[in-house]
Amino acid sequence: MVEEARLQLIEITHLAYGTMTCLVRCLDVAVHVGDAVWLTASAVDGPVVDGLTVATIWSYRDLPVVDHGMTARVTVTGAFHAREVKAIRAAAAGVPADQLYRLGLNLVAHRPPAT
Repeated sequence: MVEEARLQLIEITHLAYGTMTCLVRCLDVAVHVGDAVWLTASAVDGPVVDGLTVATIWSYRDLPVVDHGMTARVTVTGAFHAREVKAIRAAAAGVPADQLYRLGLNLVAHRPPAT
């Protein structure tokens, strides 16, 4: 059975075509640098943006992983085109930076279960 790893977006600090940096909280199993992820929103059925890759993870432990309960700054790269960037910015407009979690934005990865 495949496990779903979810990173809850707390704050987006950089959003441009091809890249997004955000502060996240890991809600499930670990996510590593190099993992394929997609951006989901609670109000949308299916991925908002797919084809993303975790490029960097900055955490206090200086490890290339964010594990359950940890908070880290994560950069993902990939298919952020004009339409997706505009949609994310429009959804976040008027939402205080520290309350972005209310939008239900998550980075999701499927991970094989640990053996």
